[in-house]
Amino acid sequence: MAKYYYIGTFLPTLYFDAPSEINLTEFDNLLLDNLTVNDYRKTRAIRSLFDILNLRSLWLGEDLNPWGNLNEQELEEVLFDQKGLPSYVYDFLEAHEKLEDRLHHFPGLLASFFREAAEGEPEGFSRDYLNFEREWRLVFTGFRAKKLGRDLGIELQYENPDEELIAQMLLQKDAKIFEPPEKYHDLKVLFDKFSNDPLALERALDEYRFNYIENLVGMADIFSINRILAYMVQLMILQKWFALDKDKGVEIIATIVKELS
Repeated sequence: MAKYYYIGTFLPTLYFDAPSEINLTEFDNLLLDNLTVNDYRKTRAIRSLFDILNLRSLWLGEDLNPWGNLNEQELEEVLFDQKGLPSYVYDFLEAHEKLEDRLHHFPGLLASFFREAAEGEPEGFSRDYLNFEREWRLVFTGFRAKKLGRDLGIELQYENPDEELIAQMLLQKDAKIFEPPEKYHDLKVLFDKFSNDPLALERALDEYRFNYIENLVGMADIFSINRILAYMVQLMILQKWFALDKDKGVEIIATIVKELS
């Protein structure tokens, strides 16, 4: 595994409650100039999550997340040309031609992304992170379903019912209270505390994610691609908040709710 001593010493320390000293463009240029081709591909694999989420933003006429690999024009081009995105995206578009159907079934497209990502990434930070992103979203689906009186079976219709996490959640289909796996008990604490304040809940969740990601790497990773990938994800989280003005608060929460629906 390559050691990136220059990047490791160059990157400023990140703190959840302080703006970063490096922006997206500077960070990406630094990686492009210093990472091996294979390691740079790992950054794109993680950022491809936002390409999928940005499809829904595009269909809704909303601003795209800047952390995607593709900007708005590029995303429109790959949709028109029917190449440049994974085949399951085009299969989804063919199966759901109407805009309202694409929005309604979007959780199925997101499920396809996480399924393909888990199979496509070797063991290491990329796979661990994407699995974590998938699982906390599913756990929050459980909390939200109970709070809003939704059918958990329908909410999880795109997932494999034989998977341990999904099977455990489906067992609680008729329960009054959703209990997550012990691994995600802290999420229950956050949901119970902030469920009536979406902005506070999202901030608490992002701080939880920031800290969880920190624990995915150790001291042995300090100059490795794993440390750099973790830094990138933490930077994504921070820049969302410190680029946000007060008038945008309600708008971002509306987007978050759609992402988790």
